[in-house]
Amino acid sequence: MHDTPSFSRRAFTLIELLVVIAIIGTLVAMLIPAVQSSRESARRVACANNLKQLGLALSAHDAHLGGFPPGFKRVYGDPRLDASFAVNDQPASLPVASQGNWAWGAFLLPFMEMNGVYQAINVSGTDCASAMANAASMQAMGQPVPAFRCPTDYTKADTQPAGITDIWFNGPTGSMIATRSALSNYVAANHSSDILRAGDGMFFMDSRTFAAKIRDGLSNTIALGERVFLLNNGVTGVDPQQGYAYNGFLKPQAACIYCVRGTRQMSSHGIRDALGSAFMAINEPSMLVGSADSSSARGFSSYHPGGAQFTFGDGSVRFLSTSTGLALLRDLISVRDGRSTVAD
Repeated sequence: MHDTPSFSRRAFTLIELLVVIAIIGTLVAMLIPAVQSSRESARRVACANNLKQLGLALSAHDAHLGGFPPGFKRVYGDPRLDASFAVNDQPASLPVASQGNWAWGAFLLPFMEMNGVYQAINVSGTDCASAMANAASMQAMGQPVPAFRCPTDYTKADTQPAGITDIWFNGPTGSMIATRSALSNYVAANHSSDILRAGDGMFFMDSRTFAAKIRDGLSNTIALGERVFLLNNGVTGVDPQQGYAYNGFLKPQAACIYCVRGTRQMSSHGIRDALGSAFMAINEPSMLVGSADSSSARGFSSYHPGGAQFTFGDGSVRFLSTSTGLALLRDLISVRDGRSTVAD
């Protein structure tokens, strides 16, 4: 009769268990950045696709209606196209200064399979301020539109509904419109150095830019670029010029799809609502300066690591890094500076 062999099972020692946990922790730590990088790659592709679709819509507008849409169509605000660019609009506190004028995004709706919204808010039959005073139109304008949103821009104010701007408009009688409009992370290139009614870019007040007028070439001229809702650039402390305390975030507040407030230029209140410039470099300012919020609200920014994406006049989409020199960025915005430098 044979004895049945016995087997003893040795348990993990505490040290072995700790080693296994440490190995698992290391593997997870190595995996998380890869997952995050993969997710950002997908978001960046989605953002580029949005900009590509907007570029196609711009081209369709040019082909069917003869020219690109205006940066905005003036009804309310200062009509002057001052040659010296020194004249600003009336103060933003005056009712007419904040009344809505249709912006380029509204004119693109029929070319983006959004003709129903275009008809509902009556872009061709009324002005934006009147549309925002209409409850049905305002409800349509308050719906977030994914095609105008960069999925990487996850920032928003604590009390701010996702996809809605923090921009408040006055109605046609001067009363404040309580409902806010849909947010856009994409702004049109207005001017090489600031936000102005008479820009040297593709889009400005009552503009009707034709491809033939873009002497530097469509492939060398920026049409659209990104702007985030809150810019996390680490600025902290008290602005000596404004007496304002910064907490690490600036407030570009992205943009509005449909309207700009009056025609106020060189400001964070006005035509910056839909237009952008190379007032500062991409994702700048990176230091405490006077009116830092206003500066960031007039430029281009994104949460894509290292830069932002832009649509060029030919419809192509390119990523420009934060190291892109301000001089080059300004050359790429101006339609006829004679310097047709191609950005990588």
